[in-house]
Amino acid sequence: MNAQTLLLSLLVLHLTGLVIMAGTTFVDFTIFKTFWKQFDLDQGKSQGILQATSKSSRWIGIGAALLVLTGVGMMAITHGAFGEQTWFRIKFALVVILVLNGILVGRRLGTKLRKTMTDGGGNISLQISSIRTNLNLFFFAQLFLLLMVVFLSVFKFN
Repeated sequence: MNAQTLLLSLLVLHLTGLVIMAGTTFVDFTIFKTFWKQFDLDQGKSQGILQATSKSSRWIGIGAALLVLTGVGMMAITHGAFGEQTWFRIKFALVVILVLNGILVGRRLGTKLRKTMTDGGGNISLQISSIRTNLNLFFFAQLFLLLMVVFLSVFKFN
C-alpha cells in the first residue's frame, strides 16, 4: 500500500470518527429534548428515555478515539505538513476542548441526572432544573464546537 492510499484510507476513517461523534452527540441532544418533554408530563415514563442514552458515551468515545488516532496517523504520513498552519492549530485546540468538555462536563451532568432520577425521591423537579440548563448549554457547546471543526477542515485558512 502506498502512502497516498494509506493517507486517503486514514482520512476516510477520520471522517467516520467525526460522523460517529457528531451524530451520536446530535442523537443524544434530541433524546434529551424528548426526555425533558416527557419529564414535564410524567416523570415515571421519562426514566425509560433516559436509559436510551446510557450507552451513547461509548460511541462518542469510539468516534473521538478514531478521530485522534487517524489524525496522528495522517500527521505522521504527511510529516506534520498541516501542523504549522493556523487553521489546524485552532482545529486541534477545539478538538481538545470538545473532548475535555465531553469528559469533564457532559459525563458529570449525565451521571448527576441519572443519580438524581434514581435517588431523588419526592419532588425532583427542583433538583434537576440546574442540570437541565447545564445540559442544554453543554449540548449547544458540543454541537457548535463540532460545527467549527468541520468549518475549519473545509476552509483551511492561514
